[in-house]
Amino acid sequence: MNINDFIITFAKALKADYFFKNIKIIKPFENVSYAGEIKNTFVCVGLDEMEITPIELGDDTKYANVKIKVGIFTEKNNSAFAKDVFLNICRVSQKFNITSIKAQSLEYVKQAKGYRLNGYFSFGTNIDFGGESGE
Repeated sequence: MNINDFIITFAKALKADYFFKNIKIIKPFENVSYAGEIKNTFVCVGLDEMEITPIELGDDTKYANVKIKVGIFTEKNNSAFAKDVFLNICRVSQKFNITSIKAQSLEYVKQAKGYRLNGYFSFGTNIDFGGESGE
């Protein structure tokens, strides 16, 4: 499995679900200075961490525990909606081999003048590195 492909598939599954029709799903971006206000709910989906175990399953394949992070951002007057979004991400994630789900507390982000709820979805998988050329 290619982790980037899995993250894209996960994000596409969210985009395809009716609940998310008016919610933007984006890739993570580097920390940048932001002076503005969140005007619409959006979800950022990306790799949080990956731990590869020393078990070899073949020449170029290893077993890994992978954690995907979803950051849910909502406008300041719609903080409760972040929890609804998280519950619907959990519902959609049932299509995947998720082994654990965790959410952090909802918090106000002063720079963005809105709320953020971070969620984490873990799964185990075989990782194929594709040999020396990376193909």
